[in-house]
Amino acid sequence: MPILNDLLAQAVFLAALPAVAGVFVTATLLVVSRDWRLNTIALALQYFFVTLLMTQVTRVEMAAVKALIGWVICLVFYLTEQQARAPARLDQSEGTLSLRNWFLARLEGWRHQGISARAAFSFMAALLVGVTVYVSSSAMPLPQLSQSLTMVCYLLAGLGIVLLGLSQDPLRVGVGLLMFLSGFDLFYVALEPSLVVTGFLGAISFVIALGTAYLKAAQLAASGEERAP
Repeated sequence: MPILNDLLAQAVFLAALPAVAGVFVTATLLVVSRDWRLNTIALALQYFFVTLLMTQVTRVEMAAVKALIGWVICLVFYLTEQQARAPARLDQSEGTLSLRNWFLARLEGWRHQGISARAAFSFMAALLVGVTVYVSSSAMPLPQLSQSLTMVCYLLAGLGIVLLGLSQDPLRVGVGLLMFLSGFDLFYVALEPSLVVTGFLGAISFVIALGTAYLKAAQLAASGEERAP
């Protein structure tokens, strides 16, 4: 049993650097991308990487609770966005839209989004935050955290604030709040590794997810009333 624990600790240590890179990539995608399917996948992967890093400061069981909560939140966001796109899918089904035309339309949309001024500005903001975080992690380390975990906490908090400032959609604002909370969660769990703290922060995450889903539904209802004659 001690040998298994040593092997697990070594595996977690070796996976630290890829997990930090994964957090940066997924957070940047969430800031830049407007594709809700890609964002849902990126958020789910981000929770996986944060959970992997959290095992360095707390028990594996408590980190697994964080992952489970995050993936349930991703499911809530996915179902909310799918429901929001249901009228558009009904309109498309009434026409004669072939699979090839649908794929070309999606490809054209991704191409325009990739070269848009908003996407370029978001990407530059994410790079600026990344450079600032890299410098700040060594100049102002957080207590009881390594430099890599300090970098992740700063990165999630910084890019979460950027996403809050650049977004008007309720779900994207909710994702920004959840990213900021993930950074705070990783820091606070290192200071107080208790199940009560994990459950309390998980409950806050659920409230944010349900609140943003409700605001999205209210926004769709209001826009539907405006289009109605």
